[in-house]
Amino acid sequence: MKIPVTINGKKIILDENPDEKLLFVLRKQKLISVKIGCEAGKCGFCTVLLNDKPVSSCLIPVGIVKDCTIETLEYFSKSKEYKDIETGFLKAGMNLCGYCNSFKYFSVYRLLKDNYRPTKAQLIELTTEDKCSCTEQGVFMNGILYATAARHEREGRKKNVKI
Repeated sequence: MKIPVTINGKKIILDENPDEKLLFVLRKQKLISVKIGCEAGKCGFCTVLLNDKPVSSCLIPVGIVKDCTIETLEYFSKSKEYKDIETGFLKAGMNLCGYCNSFKYFSVYRLLKDNYRPTKAQLIELTTEDKCSCTEQGVFMNGILYATAARHEREGRKKNVKI
């Protein structure tokens, strides 16, 4: 089946079985940031942005991504949002294992895109969803808070001002 899609800013036509999982199609495209993990949508290792929302690519049949936009960490790492998150993670002292990077970066990206300043409950919810044990929950929360501050600074927003 011919499937038009935009992957990492490039429009292409995939010729794949529509039941093939997006994870394996992306791996065939040499996009190695999309890791193979549990293949059940629980670990987050295969997370990508599908139409700007984080999804587990192991759960998505490629047949349903027709005319969609997909971003992997390779492409996202060139964005200003990635730099904000990376700054926050580094400031918090986070050392990622390499498998969970896409889950952590994309879930924080979405949280910060949807929220000017995430609440404690939102931080707890997101960090509890993370199934990788390479980063302690408190350190991950601090990384998100530092990323929020980096974003605000980049955008020229005043500190501690409620909107």
